[in-house]
Parts: sequence; C-alpha cells; structure tokens
Amino acid sequence: MTERRSKLVIFGSIAAVACAMYFFVPATMNWTARALIRTDDLKPVDVIIALGGDARCLREKLATELYHKNLGNRLIVSGVPYTWGLNTGEAAKNYVVSLGVPEDRVIVFRESWNTRQEAISMRELMRKNSWRSAIIVTSPFHSRRAHYTFERYAPGFLFLSSPLPAVRPEWQPDRWWARRGDMGFTVREFLSWGNTLVGGLR
Repeated sequence: MTERRSKLVIFGSIAAVACAMYFFVPATMNWTARALIRTDDLKPVDVIIALGGDARCLREKLATELYHKNLGNRLIVSGVPYTWGLNTGEAAKNYVVSLGVPEDRVIVFRESWNTRQEAISMRELMRKNSWRSAIIVTSPFHSRRAHYTFERYAPGFLFLSSPLPAVRPEWQPDRWWARRGDMGFTVREFLSWGNTLVGGLR
C-alpha cells in the first residue's frame, strides 16, 4: 500500500467515525434521557402525591388538576423545615387549597428530604389508612426513578406515574446537553440513579 493510499484510508476511517458520532451519539444521548421518563395510563386511585423539590409548584398544580378530575380522594404535598419555624410543605398546601382543593383533603409530609423518605412516609400512611393505590407527580426526568423508589420501599401497593410534560419551562430530553439547566438536571439524575441502585439516600 502506498503512503498516499494509507493516508486516504486513515482519513476515510476518521471521517467515518466522525460521521457516526455526529449522527448516532446525539441520538443515543436523547434516547437515554427519554428513558428517564415514565408515564402510566391513569385510573382513579386512593391518593395523589406531588413530590417535593419544585420551587415553581408545577408538580402541585398538576396534582391539583388530577384531583379535580376525580383521579384521587386525597392530595399529598411534601416539604422540609425552613427558617423561623416555617415548612415548605405548608406553602405547598396553601397553594393547592387556593386552587380549590378542600383543606381537609390535603396532607403534608413535613420531613421529605429525599425520594426514599417520601416513599417510606407514603408506605406508612397507606398502611394506616388501608389505601392501596397512588399517583406520583414529579418532574419528567425524575419520574422513572421516583416510581422505582416507591415500589422498592412501599411494596404491595399500586403506584402510577404522571410526570409533568417535558416541555418548557420544564426539562426536555432532546439535546439536553445544549442547555445548561437541562444538562445539570440530566447528569445529576444519572448519578442519582447509581446512588439509588446501591441503596443510597436519594
């Protein structure tokens, strides 16, 4: 093989690899991000839970919409202690009450530091009230892991996943690496999956 031909083969190989990466790597990254989302067909359940961690209260808003569609008899919101004796769960409760949910139908988890704690709290509450089913409302990137965590720590109950739509202003899976906020959520979620699978805190 001549030197010129060798260079052409090398150049062609590099071009082929670059072309493959250009087309297949983004597609693979998009597919991997979409795999974080779990959306179930919904049916009436005993309780709807809006997981904590959404400062914009979009999760609580969607959970309220599901409640008004008669998909649940109770609505749970999550929170954590804040300064001066405040709890973010109380603010979430006030918000859903302002949207028309009766106050006596709203339950607050006040120590929801992570998804596992929410799942454990849900397990105890469902056992206490003889509830058998629940809808989980959370962000799209968090929905599959949240469902997995609830099934893991609250076995024997039916959990359905109803995440927020993956549209602005929420996280979007396609080309997530091109947006700083979405990249942060996605990378953190991948890391959190590893932590969850080994029995970590999230």
